[in-house]
Amino acid sequence: MKRRSANGMKVLVLTVCVLLVVALVTAGNSTMNGLFTGLIFAPLQKAAAGFTTSAGEGLSSPADAEELEKENKKLREENNKLSSMLVEYYDLKKENEELYKFYNIKKDNDDFSLVPSTVISRDPNENFYGFILDKGSQDGISEKDPVMTENGLVGFVSEVNLKSCKVTTLLSPDAKIGSVDKKTENQGIITGSPEYCDDNITVMKNISAQNEMKKGEIVVTSGYGGLFPKNVRIGTIRELKYDYDGMPVALIDPSEDIRNITSAAVITSFSGKGEINEYKKPSQEKPES
Repeated sequence: MKRRSANGMKVLVLTVCVLLVVALVTAGNSTMNGLFTGLIFAPLQKAAAGFTTSAGEGLSSPADAEELEKENKKLREENNKLSSMLVEYYDLKKENEELYKFYNIKKDNDDFSLVPSTVISRDPNENFYGFILDKGSQDGISEKDPVMTENGLVGFVSEVNLKSCKVTTLLSPDAKIGSVDKKTENQGIITGSPEYCDDNITVMKNISAQNEMKKGEIVVTSGYGGLFPKNVRIGTIRELKYDYDGMPVALIDPSEDIRNITSAAVITSFSGKGEINEYKKPSQEKPES
């Protein structure tokens, strides 16, 4: 009896389901959509809306908003402080790197007083790659002080302000620097030329017609005149030729690319500064025993 009742219930349920499906199919898509929306999606949307409202009420109270603003302000202040410290760190790092560049110069020339400087601008009307350094008279810099990098001489100070100075380079015709071939001891004067400056080439003039100079030899300062220290590297001989007057000249590749200098050191003092002594070749005679 119970088995028949159970089977009858199954048949009844199955019959109801079939009739329901037939009714839905006969009613069309709109009725099915409405049924699903009313029975399934609407309750879900209502539940979601209730959850969102509860969450919003938990985060937007006046006390919480004020606390959040305080925390944000504190974080902004800490961020600004860290940014300032980072800027100071990079400044100190750069300064230490510049000082290290000139460490060997000072080690090899303990009579030099050096003022490491940074190039802060270039005059667009300057045809010979002159530049402005961020150090001036308050740092002990004076006009005509030599200027060099770790690779060699690049020019001299031509104008000085309190906090900056202008440098005239080896590429300028205004440069007149006593020089000497390190190997042959042939002397001359370094001066720039409009013809060669854009190629980072300077010229050695006033060379003896009987000179023995050759391509690739090193040219240094002679120290004559007391304006530049002796034996500072200027560059190497690129080519020997004759000028319009038939006099020998040497084209010199400076030891530094003067067109792209970003830092340099001003020599404010050195042994022999201001002393006008003619350059003399080292004696070839053997010392008396």
